[in-house]
Amino acid sequence: MKYTELSIEKLKSECNEWARELKKTYCPDLVIYVARAGYLIGKEMSEVFEVPMVGISATREGNKLKEIVGPIISLMPNFVRNFLISMELKSNTHDKNTERKIHFHESLEKLKGQSFDRILVVDDSVDTGHSMKQVVDAIQNEFKTAEIKIAGLNVWDKSKNIIHTDFALYENTVIKAPMSKDSSEYKEFVRIYNEETKEGTL
Repeated sequence: MKYTELSIEKLKSECNEWARELKKTYCPDLVIYVARAGYLIGKEMSEVFEVPMVGISATREGNKLKEIVGPIISLMPNFVRNFLISMELKSNTHDKNTERKIHFHESLEKLKGQSFDRILVVDDSVDTGHSMKQVVDAIQNEFKTAEIKIAGLNVWDKSKNIIHTDFALYENTVIKAPMSKDSSEYKEFVRIYNEETKEGTL
C-alpha cells in the first residue's frame, strides 16, 4: 500500500495537469463532482475542459463519526494515521454498509430535463465502488442518453468488481489531501468549499 500527501496547491497543480492530459483524447460537456471531496478536483477539470460543474452528494452512516475523530487523528503521527486507514480499508466496513443517500445539489437540479452527451463524474477516491455506483445510477436515471465516465484521483482494486473507473491519477494509495478531515488544511478547504458553493448548494 502506498502513501502520499498533497497540499491544496499541489492538488490543484496535479489535477490541472491531469485534466490537460485527458483533454487530448476526451472532453465532457458537464462535470459533476461528488461532494465535498471531489470539489477541488472537479473545479480544475471544469476549468481545463471549459464546461459547467455541478455537485452531487452521497452520504452514509459513519460520516458524522469521521467529523468527530478527524481532528484527533490529525494530531497523530502519519504512520499511525496510515495504519488506521489501512485497517479500515481491510475491514470491509463500507462493504457491509452499502446504502447511500444521494442528493442532487441545487445546481444539478436546475439541469434536469436538459440533454448532455458526455458527463464526467469526479471524486477523490473510489474505494469499494458502492458510493460511486449509486451516484452514477442516479445520474444515469436522470440523464438517460448521456455517456458517463468516472475520474477518481485514486482508485482501489477492490472497487473494480463493482464499477469501472475510467481515469485515475493514483492507484491503491492512501492520500492525505486537504479534503481529509485530519489534514492541516482541512479547515481552509471547508472555507473554500462553503464560500464557492454557497454552503454546498452548488
